[in-house]
Amino acid sequence: MSRLPQNGDVVQLFGIGCEGCGHFHGEFEVLSVMDGDELALVVEARDIHCEGAVDQDPFVYLRIQWNQDLECWQTDCDGHPMVVNIAGHYRGPHRAAA
Repeated sequence: MSRLPQNGDVVQLFGIGCEGCGHFHGEFEVLSVMDGDELALVVEARDIHCEGAVDQDPFVYLRIQWNQDLECWQTDCDGHPMVVNIAGHYRGPHRAAA
């Protein structure tokens, strides 16, 4: 599947931080979708698990942006980009109609 999540969808996210930062995974509800010049999602954690040095507090509400140059989703982790995978959803410019 390669569709953009919609408001109210519950999605599985997997975030991988920089060295020493760790990673997280869990279920998140999509609160808003910005689909224009900038592709971004705002999500809220429903169930989150963190491993490594990261604490779950910064990941309760996330703004995830599509990085067109790197062709990946990213969020902010203490001022550094963190790569995020949305299981079963949009993974590139050939997005299917929702």
